[in-house]
Amino acid sequence: MGYHFVVLLDGTIERGRPIGTVGAHVAGHNSTTIGICYIGGVAADGRAPKDTRTPAQKAALLQLLGELKRRYPKADVRGHRDFPKVAKACPSFDAKREYAGL
Repeated sequence: MGYHFVVLLDGTIERGRPIGTVGAHVAGHNSTTIGICYIGGVAADGRAPKDTRTPAQKAALLQLLGELKRRYPKADVRGHRDFPKVAKACPSFDAKREYAGL
């Protein structure tokens, strides 16, 4: 798995790669980022981006990101779509804006 964390539908946070291990989640930025993904993010057609986060996922993401920000206070929270040259619509919500207050 290329991510460091995966947030399941019930809010369970599964660990992927150890944080000290370079991920494989955003080309050109893997060595300076921590990769987090969540289950979902697409409409019923399996293609169109859609914010499908459950309340449990939203709470778990907020908790995880808060913990990581305390550990790495200078870190920015961004989604794939916020990185140059990454042609992805994910996450299916504006992570940079949603978590700007962390």
